[in-house]
Amino acid sequence: MKKNIAVVTGGFSGEAKISLKSAETVLKHIDKTKYEPYKALILKDRWYVKQEATEYAIDKNDFSIQQNGKKISFDGVFVILHGTPGEDGKIQGYFDMIDMPYTSCGATTSSLTFNKAICNRLLSTYDINVAKSILSYRDNPVDMESILDKIGTPCFVKPNNGGSSIGISKVNTPEHLSGAIQKAFNEDSEIIIETFIEGTEITCGVLSKNNKPKALAITEIVCENEFFDFEAKYNDHKTQEITPARIDNKTYQNCLTLSEFIYETLKCKGMIRIDYMVSDKKLFVIEVNTIPGLTAASLLPQQAEQAGISIKEMFSHVIETMF
Repeated sequence: MKKNIAVVTGGFSGEAKISLKSAETVLKHIDKTKYEPYKALILKDRWYVKQEATEYAIDKNDFSIQQNGKKISFDGVFVILHGTPGEDGKIQGYFDMIDMPYTSCGATTSSLTFNKAICNRLLSTYDINVAKSILSYRDNPVDMESILDKIGTPCFVKPNNGGSSIGISKVNTPEHLSGAIQKAFNEDSEIIIETFIEGTEITCGVLSKNNKPKALAITEIVCENEFFDFEAKYNDHKTQEITPARIDNKTYQNCLTLSEFIYETLKCKGMIRIDYMVSDKKLFVIEVNTIPGLTAASLLPQQAEQAGISIKEMFSHVIETMF
């Protein structure tokens, strides 16, 4: 008998549009001989399942719907909800309370990794290289002089809680720092200012296989823009994504090993992607993405293919690991 799987998408942030595109990939490639997928939208004003042109309100008491007078319950949830409340652990906390299996990392891990500053500080206690950074708050911002003294330019200014490179700026000169800080604060009440690391940008996908983390492959990012921003991520003409990455074999293997270590150490689940910079053959963690994009322009499907795993097989594997 097929399992009913709710593919949860939408969200409350600027990443909702990407989330909806990722959900379409899941709905297209999920193995329909094993699973009956339902597109479930989580929006600020309402939660509902959409099938063709018909919408069915979700009962938040048990995450079920009424369809043609019959109650439809779900066996599990495929979380492809970028940004809040998907990547920050809020929706996972809700699913934990109603005892609903789901594919993504748990509430604690999701909340931790969504906060870039705290996650990177934790990783640094394991002697993992991260960029030097300052955390600043909207109601008590760090003064410009201190930022320039401790971090300098060039640097990156980012919302501390967010993804898809929304609100991120690369600052090359001090006079552009103020505008970049305001741009980031428009997206989040906390921002992170971090040292620019010169090198090669790479990213590695990881999933659980036989209850152990399995690094898939490493992709090199070659960007026409100054950095891998929102436009570059979702505009095929702005970026080359080279899998496997053109880095030396030792660094490549070290990255696979480190990615699996991070997955295990942070108690990750499902599919994740870890972004790095390689500088002087040293790996610097940029961030951990617990719900990576799955659009036509996304990286994880490329890495799975390189590892000999079809996208349908990857989705089936991730779904089965939650039961």
